[in-house]
Amino acid sequence: MFDSRTRRSVDAMNQRNVTFTDGSISASDRTVASDRLSGLDRRFPATDMPIWLMLVLVALGLPRTVLADLDIVAPEDSLLYYILALTPFAVWLVVAILRRSRRPFRDFLVLGILYGMSLLVVHQSLWDLGPSLGYHPPQSAVDFADQFSPAWQQFAQRTYTSGVAMLIGVGTGLVVAVTAIGSHAWRSSRARRAGLGRAQ
Repeated sequence: MFDSRTRRSVDAMNQRNVTFTDGSISASDRTVASDRLSGLDRRFPATDMPIWLMLVLVALGLPRTVLADLDIVAPEDSLLYYILALTPFAVWLVVAILRRSRRPFRDFLVLGILYGMSLLVVHQSLWDLGPSLGYHPPQSAVDFADQFSPAWQQFAQRTYTSGVAMLIGVGTGLVVAVTAIGSHAWRSSRARRAGLGRAQ
């Protein structure tokens, strides 16, 4: 009896670990493939948004930031600038309105924080390049830095621009988060009304 059970177990394992003759993939291979694909499909920490979607939404804002910092696209001075600046947030709003989420507020608050961090990293990385912020800082950053001694003025400018970057990111994330909450509440209310209608 023991030998027959052992043989059946071995046969079952062999069947799961072979590729079928008709070209289909074995259960074992499907498991390995799904494990490989599941990395970016996992939820970003503290959110209900997949990692891949979070990274894509953050990355949408990078072209405008890089091109504006390098003075390739003049800020607020061309149609291309406004397309690069507004398209990412239009996409954020579409995602906030159409995508179902169990944590709509956290999704976009975290997205806003990450976006602000991306602005900060780009500004600081490109600071010392020719046409960048280091050579043409915003007037508000210059006024802030003038309150400090010359030895500390560049540090003050960097700190100021970093703070502004985080405020822009978090503020934008909060605005879209409120939109996402409103959309989530509307969908939930509509589903409840539909459920009541069917019950009657």
